[in-house]
Amino acid sequence: MSPKTPQPRPRQPLGRTESLLALLRGKRRLLVLTHNNPDPDSLGSGMGLRYFASVASQVESKFALSGRILRAENQEMVRLLGIDLTPLDQIRPEDFDCVALVDTQHGFGHTIVPPGLAVDIVIDHHVGESGQCPGQEPFRDVRLDVGATSSLVATYFREANFVPSCEVATALAYGIKTDTADLSRNVSDVDLRAYDFLFPFVDRQKLVQITRPRLPAAYFQTLKEALRKVRRYQHVALYSLGQIGSVEMVAEVADLLLRMEGIRAVFCGGLVGCSYYVSVRTELGGDAWNLINFAMKGEQGTFGGHGSVAGGSIQLPSGDTRTLRRLERRLERNILKCVGVEGVNATGLSDPDE
Repeated sequence: MSPKTPQPRPRQPLGRTESLLALLRGKRRLLVLTHNNPDPDSLGSGMGLRYFASVASQVESKFALSGRILRAENQEMVRLLGIDLTPLDQIRPEDFDCVALVDTQHGFGHTIVPPGLAVDIVIDHHVGESGQCPGQEPFRDVRLDVGATSSLVATYFREANFVPSCEVATALAYGIKTDTADLSRNVSDVDLRAYDFLFPFVDRQKLVQITRPRLPAAYFQTLKEALRKVRRYQHVALYSLGQIGSVEMVAEVADLLLRMEGIRAVFCGGLVGCSYYVSVRTELGGDAWNLINFAMKGEQGTFGGHGSVAGGSIQLPSGDTRTLRRLERRLERNILKCVGVEGVNATGLSDPDE
């Protein structure tokens, strides 16, 4: 009786970090893209991926910007950490053989991918407008249970035994801090392990400087006007800034209002040109994506979200007062219905307590 021929064992699929390393080894120049007006998580994960590609396979790269850097903290982050951003309209697509999207996905309305470019890498943690995460990119790491895209990029460093530079570690750590509200919101074990890995390499002095930038007097005047317009419906706070010059105040007041005693959901908006920007916040355990999805039904806009944070924008045919008021009434009606407070009278912040 002849002995049996040993059968080869089936090959185990590569892990995420191994797959990313394998893809990068065959590339020459990487273009990193994110959504318009990137936040700290976008900036940190983009900067981190560039450094990872350089360490992994000496891949040259550029980080392209299609919008603006808003909020004083984000501007300070870019300045202090030397985040190199190139305007997207100065990019020549033919110069790149690899394209990555960080903190966003192809088809999201606030993301621009130049025509003719195929996306090779997607790293994200957001739910799309359909509630699904479609895509067939060669490398795709979308984890909805993770609090920050920066955590995913930091995990690649940890698993590959690469040491991030001080600036990269600080950028990734700040991205995690902001998207998880100092590791208190939408946080997972992946986020905690990533932050613990990064912290020994972080420039703590720069991290403090980023979180506490100096602000002009005009900022506080705008904040005063925003708070004056807040309307409270039991446990829900709504406000609209009307026509504004910059969109960052919408998200900043949303973050602030969620800290108000008794408030469990916040819906904020402001008009820039003919684009109405929306920020939604809910308390821990709330579903901001569901709220913004319900509120924006039938509107010409885009949105996304994760856990207790969501945001989007709506395109209006004009920026006149009548069009804006009609939109706000539709949104308010949908929101109040969604959270179950239809028919409740609104109170302002200066009104006496009920």
